[in-house]
Amino acid sequence: MTEIQAALGSSQLKRLNHFIDRRLAIVDRYRAAFSGLEWLRLPQSSGSDRIGYHLFVVQMDFERIGQSRVEVMAALAARGVGSQVHYIPVPRQPWYRQTYGEPGCFPVADRYYDGALSLPLFPAMSDDDVERVVAAVEGLVCGGLT
Repeated sequence: MTEIQAALGSSQLKRLNHFIDRRLAIVDRYRAAFSGLEWLRLPQSSGSDRIGYHLFVVQMDFERIGQSRVEVMAALAARGVGSQVHYIPVPRQPWYRQTYGEPGCFPVADRYYDGALSLPLFPAMSDDDVERVVAAVEGLVCGGLT
């Protein structure tokens, strides 16, 4: 690590509690907004633990809402909401397949991956940004994003 990297890291650590507080506020808003959506499962709550969420990965029942993940991601993007797929199972990675051939059966990993979608979560999000995410996700079924 260079001295510049150390200085940057040290300055960021001073802001860590602020970053965590903001991420938790966003997570709380998402939980309140999405808790009634039967086609969407939220990450499990840690209870009383203080967690600095890095990602907010939901599980969507794409079949139930009649849209593929690609269609959902495009609909969210049309509303100014970026989304991503994280943690592609190792057996689905090109390197794994090239090295070991076709993988065996990993139903739990596949089921998780098939429904996973990461929603925006970063400390610099404004309240308006958060509400745009909420409205876009709710609109996937309620208003039918197109």
